[in-house]
Amino acid sequence: MQINKFSDFSLRVLIHLAAEPDKTLSTREIANRQGISFNHLAKVSQWLVSEGYVTATRGRNGGMTLAQPANTVSVGALLRKSEAGTALVECLAAEGKCVFSPACGLLPLLTGAQEAFFRHLDPFTLDDVIEGHGGMKRLITALSDLSDEKNGRDQ
Repeated sequence: MQINKFSDFSLRVLIHLAAEPDKTLSTREIANRQGISFNHLAKVSQWLVSEGYVTATRGRNGGMTLAQPANTVSVGALLRKSEAGTALVECLAAEGKCVFSPACGLLPLLTGAQEAFFRHLDPFTLDDVIEGHGGMKRLITALSDLSDEKNGRDQ
């Protein structure tokens, strides 16, 4: 199974926020650190706010923080929401058309496999992501430092 870019970017934003819980980060900062489009990340950030994962503050000193503790944010639940409407195959799409659909034996197998994927990820939290691999927090800090140097800011 492959997750879409929207889900990937959602995880990246949340990982940054979870790794630096005492900081308020802007969408632009995270986009620069990741080397991805600000416009794409802005849509993701808005969605994360609307879903209650992130709290955002507008203005000069604004930015984002996690709306809930990192150890309560399930990776599986996040992906279920961000992947909603993304079909594994055409027949699973709302408007999908396949001549096999009326009697397809593949459909329940694929639906079950997709659910097993999410179920496997359900118990894992953002904390597990950033704490489970010793280098994740150091990498986030290094990206932050590089971004700050690039933008002429000292901390």
